[in-house]
Amino acid sequence: MIGNLIYYSFMNSDQVEARKEDRISQLPDRILSIILSRLPMKDLVKTSALSNRWKHLWALRTNLNFDVDGIFGTNHERPDCSSKHSKHYEEFKLEFARCVDGFLQNFQGTKVISFKLHFLKHLGDTSNINRWISSVIGLGIEELELILSGMTLFSYYHHGLLGDEYYSFPYWLLPHPSDSRVKHLHLRTCVLKPPADFIGFNKLITLQLHDVFLGEEFLASLLSNCLLLQGLMLIRCKHMSLLKVFSTSLQNLVLLDCSNPSPVKIYFNFNSIHVIDMPNALSHCATFPTLQTLILHLDPWKEKRLPQSVDSLKNLKQLELFYIRASKVEDLLWVLTYLNACPLLEKLDITLSGEEFHKNQREMRNICGCTYSRLKKVRMNGFNGNWFEMELITHILKSATSLDQVVISPLALFYLGGGEWSRFTPDESWHESRQDVVRKSLQENAPAGVHLVVL
Repeated sequence: MIGNLIYYSFMNSDQVEARKEDRISQLPDRILSIILSRLPMKDLVKTSALSNRWKHLWALRTNLNFDVDGIFGTNHERPDCSSKHSKHYEEFKLEFARCVDGFLQNFQGTKVISFKLHFLKHLGDTSNINRWISSVIGLGIEELELILSGMTLFSYYHHGLLGDEYYSFPYWLLPHPSDSRVKHLHLRTCVLKPPADFIGFNKLITLQLHDVFLGEEFLASLLSNCLLLQGLMLIRCKHMSLLKVFSTSLQNLVLLDCSNPSPVKIYFNFNSIHVIDMPNALSHCATFPTLQTLILHLDPWKEKRLPQSVDSLKNLKQLELFYIRASKVEDLLWVLTYLNACPLLEKLDITLSGEEFHKNQREMRNICGCTYSRLKKVRMNGFNGNWFEMELITHILKSATSLDQVVISPLALFYLGGGEWSRFTPDESWHESRQDVVRKSLQENAPAGVHLVVL
């Protein structure tokens, strides 16, 4: 207190009052950082003139958002986008680039979590954008967003923009996969064509691509290289002749107005998706006319709440169901819900685990009213010979009019994700007694011409 009185004695009254009122400068850096993160970029730099303490405080900001309003303000006159060669538009681009360059050259921050750029890009601006990304990509960026909206406003719709005029995303600038922290990537009006073995997106959680030209090889391998990906959104993307969706982590898939979107294989792991989302996920599958293979890994703790109905999968040819029993409920007739939704189904694979042979077996029920005219091949893995397993297979033998082969195996392999599998093997009593009992019982119900294999 005495020190403050002595200090104030050398100041005039106005200076004393100003010091007393400047309470905001006394806040800790982490609070000031939050305040700075809410300011438009044009106002952020101005804070350095407030005092010596504020001179470098703007380097605390960890989210850098460069857009027209942030650079010029909401009242700034917009360029005439009806012509990409207009003088006003060219001047506008140059001034925008000059402001971004000036900011990044003077920015002394050591960490940037988010970098967002909304820019009126056209041919000739590539070096600017690459330079800006290069200057911040090594600062720990977790979210990267490039919205090149000027292209879409006038070039794409009015000038028939070609793919080679889009901005090519510089994937080669990303850090080594072991150092990369990019978790969220959002691109609009770009070309994204890294090689098929590119793994620089290995930490992605969400990927949004809007108006993007895609490399087909990259797209085919995208999900196998992004084991953490939970959300994938593709809007008006080009060159999507083949899309394979096989992921243990994906929770949200959106395809809108894409040229030739033709997913042929989709894998859903409902261990990672809330059960409420399951009907919605299956409904989306029904919108893909080219979908031929569907693999479902069903949640072991929610089998009582499996959907009572499934939208028709009109062109599905192959269905694989992985089911880990987590309760004592003895019923597999929920499988019929899926069979009835797939009128053209030719191959059905069911894998069960977490099951034991029950000492007290019940009588099988007589199930009527279902016919599967296209089903040719059926395989059930993890089979123990319980009455409810026999009930399902017996029903299929009686109701599949085109059946060629049925394979029964006590062995079960479950895909865990990331290239890892879990193996379940039968107990000794299967080969000692139950195998023959199962074979004889099923042979009695197998139509002529059906090849029955009990392993």
